Amino acid sequence: MNDELRAVKFLIDIIHTDLTELAEAVRLYGENDFRRGQLYAFAECPEVLQLFPAFRSAGLDYDIEKRFNIK
Repeated sequence: MNDELRAVKFLIDIIHTDLTELAEAVRLYGENDFRRGQLYAFAECPEVLQLFPAFRSAGLDYDIEKRFNIK
């Protein structure tokens, strides 16, 4: 695996962790504008990365909005 793909996979892991934590915060503490805004902002990152087929196979081969319950 080349360095660029390794870096992108690391970024994807970080985004997944952040999205999971934000979704859990919404579930536990309720939704507010700040949490919802963060969810949308973080969800846009992997959605852009999904435009590149190589990154889909690096862990982005799913519907982000469904996985993290983003409406």
